[in-house]
Amino acid sequence: MPGEQIDRSRLKVTSRAHIAHLRAKRANDREWREVRRMARLYRQVWIWVLFTSIAVTLLVGVLRGIGVLPPLTP
Repeated sequence: MPGEQIDRSRLKVTSRAHIAHLRAKRANDREWREVRRMARLYRQVWIWVLFTSIAVTLLVGVLRGIGVLPPLTP
């Protein structure tokens, strides 16, 4: 065989419109990645606040129970 022959009709040609579409898609993906990051951060903070408030409530209850803190009723 004299050498590799390239079928030029089968080469992929990316049009300017397709390149613009891919750039817009990447920009949109970047925006959504930021949205997902902020949602994850919000969820982590919410869980931390929830568990911290439960822990503080239990701690105050225990301290009131053993007499370190005064009871809530006057």
